[in-house]
Amino acid sequence: MEQIEKNTVKAENQLKRNQYITYINPNGKGKRFLVVGNSITRHGVKHDIGWHNDWGMAASEMERDYVHILYRALCERYPDAVMCITQVATWEREFKNGTAVLPTFDEARAFGADTLVMRLVENCPNNAEDTPLFKEKYVEFIRYLQGDTVTQTLVTTGFWRHRLDEGIRECAAENGYTLVELGDLGEDTSMKAIGLFEHEGVANHPGDKGMQAIADRVLAALTKKE
Repeated sequence: MEQIEKNTVKAENQLKRNQYITYINPNGKGKRFLVVGNSITRHGVKHDIGWHNDWGMAASEMERDYVHILYRALCERYPDAVMCITQVATWEREFKNGTAVLPTFDEARAFGADTLVMRLVENCPNNAEDTPLFKEKYVEFIRYLQGDTVTQTLVTTGFWRHRLDEGIRECAAENGYTLVELGDLGEDTSMKAIGLFEHEGVANHPGDKGMQAIADRVLAALTKKE
């Protein structure tokens, strides 16, 4: 069994539509970061699978998910930074109709980010034959979110290795995006929340160690040129 098949957390209903976008320090005057992701980025309460929180699944607390770890580290370099967190499991499920889905994320586009972090793919169909269409829609989504303000775009492969990872790599190479590889983390049980949750899908999400590793890799790539 591939590691991604152990993620049995459904892509549907991870958040209510009006909760897709949240902010950290919304009134800040510093650099603006847009972080786009799925349940690893943020998953709302879902008691039927034993997830009773509203942050990156399966961190032990909000401050230990990769988004909040990353934000604190970025603030050391960019005081008063602002972060927009956008949950896009809907886009992952429906990327083949990506153009129709884009208006759902108008608010994220209007945020006017300086830096865009795309940390997604796990909920997309795990089919290599979808790569050409995925690449087209993925770049379309990125360009939509970039608007006229983004000057740095970072993309990651899946936490669990995914057949569309190669499409992400190709998009990065073809468009000058910064690439961060994460697939090895999903093959390391110490990076997961195994034993902490009864539901297999939740438990196979990154635990605190995995969240820290994701944040560390993203931070290193974002600040590499400094």
